[in-house]
Amino acid sequence: MKQKNTSAKVIAAIVFVLLCVAAPFLAVFLTGVCLPAQFALTWYGAFPALYENICDAEGDKLVVVGNSNVAFGVDSALMEELLRAGGLDYTVCSFGLYGSLGTKMMLDFAMAQAEEGDIIVLVPELASQSLSTYFSAVEAWYAIDGDLSLFGVFGAEERGALAGSFSAYTAQKLEYYRSGTPAQPSGVYASASFDARGDLKNCDRPYNVMPGGYDANNMLALDASLFSDAFVSYVNGCAAQLAERGASLWFSFPPMNAAAFAEGQDAAAFQAAVTEKLSCPVISAAEDYIMEAGWFYDSNFHLNEAGMTVRTVQLVNDVKNQLGNATKTDAVLPNMPVTPDEGVEGEGDNADSGCFTYVLEDGYYTVTGLTEEGRAKTSLTLPYQVNGIYIRSFTAQTFAGDAAVESITIQENIRSLPDGCFSGCTALRRVYLQHEDPADIAVGYGLFEGTAGSCAVYVPQEALTKFANNYFWGRYADRLRSY
Repeated sequence: MKQKNTSAKVIAAIVFVLLCVAAPFLAVFLTGVCLPAQFALTWYGAFPALYENICDAEGDKLVVVGNSNVAFGVDSALMEELLRAGGLDYTVCSFGLYGSLGTKMMLDFAMAQAEEGDIIVLVPELASQSLSTYFSAVEAWYAIDGDLSLFGVFGAEERGALAGSFSAYTAQKLEYYRSGTPAQPSGVYASASFDARGDLKNCDRPYNVMPGGYDANNMLALDASLFSDAFVSYVNGCAAQLAERGASLWFSFPPMNAAAFAEGQDAAAFQAAVTEKLSCPVISAAEDYIMEAGWFYDSNFHLNEAGMTVRTVQLVNDVKNQLGNATKTDAVLPNMPVTPDEGVEGEGDNADSGCFTYVLEDGYYTVTGLTEEGRAKTSLTLPYQVNGIYIRSFTAQTFAGDAAVESITIQENIRSLPDGCFSGCTALRRVYLQHEDPADIAVGYGLFEGTAGSCAVYVPQEALTKFANNYFWGRYADRLRSY
């Protein structure tokens, strides 16, 4: 009897320990699964509906897969209409989203629904991340937050990464739930911007809003080495799989802002190199997608409304040529939008105007560096104007190597933060932005190059979630704070 009691106590102890170990994981799981969706209003929230469009498509499908250049630059309703006018009966599905999800995720999901007769046109952006097998598990959770059953569509490797990031996703989801306000969209980067077809048409983007007409932090290059070996192998493997199903994978180029290229680009050589790498047909000419700055909106790959139409018609012609269809594409092309001259207005804090050096360009000052007085201060505010002349920008070298400054304030007259602009500012801990809309202050991938790991960006309290869920600022979500 004593032995049985001892065994029972041992078993009870083991069960207790297992419950103690498992309880936290169970709590996290139940929290993540049972809480209502918190990312449905954002750009991520459009993903389940985009995938459902592919699942529900009838007949042969033509799915345009890629990053956000697809969302901004393919009018699937117009494309379908023009193809059918030429006797090509395809249901067109636009399937491009936030680039940080990874091109592979978008293609994997499109592949899951590909059947005989279907065509997938792959259109990744010319950036090393887009041309790799990169996958962001946390942001994938944000994307399927509205339909967690989509977890089953991922491959085994991705499911492992998703499992490892589930707690981080749950923590962010719980934080929004406790606040009583789900993740808020920023400008056009909202699920409501997509129409029922999955086209980004329920938003106003009439002309180029980038300072100078291009994103200077993300210059473009026709460089075939951007295609990683793993990506090329993956794409070629997908092409082979689709061929076995009687479907096709084609490659096309994204729209590229001509103003963002350095001189001496060789489009023909670049296209030849890409064609050599890929086993699937390259159906487009790279030079046809190098478009004038007036067709773009807020990045070197994102088109405005008129640019979307121009790119869609070009892609229709490429598809028709690949299919041997010689019918004329009867479409009226829009005029290039005129970008209004948006100058600096209003008043601001000019107390530190003597701390900087300037150069006059096109009627505005650009801040170029620090004076001796400026290098002695631990807190600096970029001025709004000097001697009645407005300041519109500052160079990446302005604060270079300033080891004394601890706090920098950027006022609303500044519309872009150059990559590496705080390099060498080893004591810098706080960068204050006075902008209430993230669309009013452009940022690249290298904002914190050369700074301490503890440096953070402070934005107005009411703008915090907008910055955190912005297409460009979202990459710095872990460094964002409010004031």
